[in-house]
Amino acid sequence: MSTSLSASSLNESAGATTPVASLVTGALVLATLIVLAPVFSHLPKAVLGAVIIDAVVFGMIDIAELRRLHRVTPFDFWVAVAAIIGVLSAGVLAGVVIGVVLSLGWLVYVATRPPMPLLGREPGTQVFRDLGENPGDETFSGIAVVRLDGGLFFATAEALEDRIREVTENSPQARALVLDLEGVDFVDSQGAAKLSEIHRLTQADGVTLRLARVKPPVLNVLRAAGTLELIGSDHIHGNVNRAIEAQLADGETTGPPPGGHAAAGAS
Repeated sequence: MSTSLSASSLNESAGATTPVASLVTGALVLATLIVLAPVFSHLPKAVLGAVIIDAVVFGMIDIAELRRLHRVTPFDFWVAVAAIIGVLSAGVLAGVVIGVVLSLGWLVYVATRPPMPLLGREPGTQVFRDLGENPGDETFSGIAVVRLDGGLFFATAEALEDRIREVTENSPQARALVLDLEGVDFVDSQGAAKLSEIHRLTQADGVTLRLARVKPPVLNVLRAAGTLELIGSDHIHGNVNRAIEAQLADGETTGPPPGGHAAAGAS
């Protein structure tokens, strides 16, 4: 009798912070049944309904927070709306389950589809940025630069291969691919195996694969899996600019740039 939705809301509104509040609530309910029941029996049901409506609607539905969610992340707003509908239509547990399932589904979707943008170099610097956001940045003839923004593991390995295939197919004259792994904090055995497959794939297409900004934990996994030996330590670079310079020094880049314009000095 003291753990219903309305009772919980009233308890919170009263400032309850510890389980002692539930004991006090239970004692008051017993006292009410014994002493005040005859008095409360004369209250119209509309009055009791108004108390519950006020507690639930104005005490538990945070309109300001819903507005903030809609402004910051619309998906979170719709998850909250779905949870509210679930609570009102099927009960508290159903609403909580709906919110949890939708949130976990979104988490899986985001985790398995990390961004993998093409990069270009900011003019006059060694900074490489997303070409989609900075279309005026420098690109290099025959060299495509791709950044993986997320972990490389069993759930993202296929997505990376698909992205590499897309880049190479859309850039038939590309002679080198630089994979920026700055955003990769974790790689598992399947991720390392997928990098080996990508190396063989690019090699079959006559494209040189280079890795840039590989973090030590990721490098250790690649070394243990034999991927580092397959790709070659001379194709692992401290940053993207060094990878570009090494490729240009090898004289292996020919043809037009893989999207965008060629930078000064590119062959």
